[in-house]
Amino acid sequence: MNLTLTRNRFDDTGVYGELVSDDGSFSCVTLEHSYQSDDGDWLPKVPPGVYLCVRGQHQLHSGPIETFEVTGVEGHQGILIHPGNAEGDSEGCILVGEARVSDMITNSRVTFAKFMELQEGLDEFQLVVE
Repeated sequence: MNLTLTRNRFDDTGVYGELVSDDGSFSCVTLEHSYQSDDGDWLPKVPPGVYLCVRGQHQLHSGPIETFEVTGVEGHQGILIHPGNAEGDSEGCILVGEARVSDMITNSRVTFAKFMELQEGLDEFQLVVE
């Protein structure tokens, strides 16, 4: 199922947003690692645009995981959607969680399982990043 990522906070603790399915049946909060630009703004690796996300086996620090890679990000590869609770759990990947509490997101593994259940039977989907 196609998804839209809308970001709503950019600072030195991360880039925060909301990920919502096209039909509204799934939504969660997101957290991405932030990088300071030359002009002092805090930015993620994935700029606004439309991306194809492709299912595959990937290696995280915690071990192997089946998830989706956000493809077509200029200058970057290996950007995944995966569980994690703090900015340090991401090197540019999109972390998913149930709620934002201070500078973290909660219940990431449960939320990730729901995300993968939503995409059951699909090898790819479209991600719109705003």
